Amino acid sequence: MAQLEYRLLDEEMGFPALFGYESIPKEEVIARCLCDYFVKEFTVYELTSSAKEEYLQVIYVKKVEEKPNSFSPGQISGMGYILLEFREFLEEAEHYPLLKTLELGNMQDLLMYAVSQYINFQGSEWEKTSFEIDEDRQVFSLYLKKSTPVKA
Repeated sequence: MAQLEYRLLDEEMGFPALFGYESIPKEEVIARCLCDYFVKEFTVYELTSSAKEEYLQVIYVKKVEEKPNSFSPGQISGMGYILLEFREFLEEAEHYPLLKTLELGNMQDLLMYAVSQYINFQGSEWEKTSFEIDEDRQVFSLYLKKSTPVKA
């Protein structure tokens, strides 16, 4: 188990702590460090960097936007799986179409998707544009766009 802290990337304010986790699985810390975005309490944060202190992993974020949560929770507490959504990335979209939902049995399976630049499903290759954890909905999301074939 590990300790994790999210801090606001604001030097003038002394990088204040926003959220802390006293006992979190190390694999989940790795997954969170791989995320581009973090959603909590109806606020979207962009991850800017991370740091390892002696007994603490720190993720620095900047606030991107506040938005009402119009989605229902993804994972029911205690169900024993990790929910991963594939969503289609569309420029300037308010909502991103849901392409597929996976119920993963462990963090290693999630990490395999998180570190992949390309995902193949529905007979097509999709390119990852970003990876997000949404604590409000208890779900991880991969934002994808269809790959364009490379011309020879």
